[in-house]
Amino acid sequence: MTIYIYILSFILIFGRIVVPIYLLFRLFFIVKPLFVNLYFEEKFRYYVGINKSRLLILVLIFLLSFLLGVILGKEVMSVSETYKILLNLFLLVFTQSLLFFMFEIKTPTSIFKIVKDCFENPSEIFKQKEVVFEESDVIGSMNQNGVNFKDAINLTNGDIIKQIHQREFDLIIEKYINIFRDSSSIENLYKLCNGMEIKEGSISIRINNKRNSKQNIIEILTSLFNIQKNWNSHIKDKTNTKIIDFFNKYIRINDGDKILHLNDFTRLFEKLP
Repeated sequence: MTIYIYILSFILIFGRIVVPIYLLFRLFFIVKPLFVNLYFEEKFRYYVGINKSRLLILVLIFLLSFLLGVILGKEVMSVSETYKILLNLFLLVFTQSLLFFMFEIKTPTSIFKIVKDCFENPSEIFKQKEVVFEESDVIGSMNQNGVNFKDAINLTNGDIIKQIHQREFDLIIEKYINIFRDSSSIENLYKLCNGMEIKEGSISIRINNKRNSKQNIIEILTSLFNIQKNWNSHIKDKTNTKIIDFFNKYIRINDGDKILHLNDFTRLFEKLP
């Protein structure tokens, strides 16, 4: 009988305490960059992966998890019938597991990266250097019915950059390692992928007619950055130019005698399904 009490107690602690505290922990690291930026820059800006709607969803999921933990946990401890205890425990575990899953798929960064960063740089826990903050550059207008809609979006660096884990980055780079002139170029590319500031032209790439070509560079960039989803937007002439300018700003091909053009990407995307 004792073993069943331990099992029920573990389930109760998991559903009533562990999940809500875990979600609160995750929520802290999600909103931390917002308030650090607010404190130092004195303006509130969302970063890549978090916007007003997503933040609201995450906060509501946490509150719902906390309330269900309190309510169902109280029900488990207040009833004496075995079937009611088991029913409430089942509902507690099911709902908390569902909320846990819903929360995780909406988070901008992996929990493994957060834990790794906490162990590697505990002093940096209240700082934020790797996220990309975005300004609101949406031009609003009115349609025929007088309803606001977005008829033009000014592409920001944050729309191009996507945060990528070191392992995924290494696998992509491994295939094209001979393209880069030095290891610092690879390090700078990784920093750029994760929104960290680097010097202009600090990613040096070499190409030749025998082994390497612009196509290799394009394939790397399309693997590492959010290019394709922006390439065929309804304002593609404007967005595509910004994407090309972004890469030509940071990437130096050979000695800068070659640059990337719109057609380099367009031909590639025409081949993709």
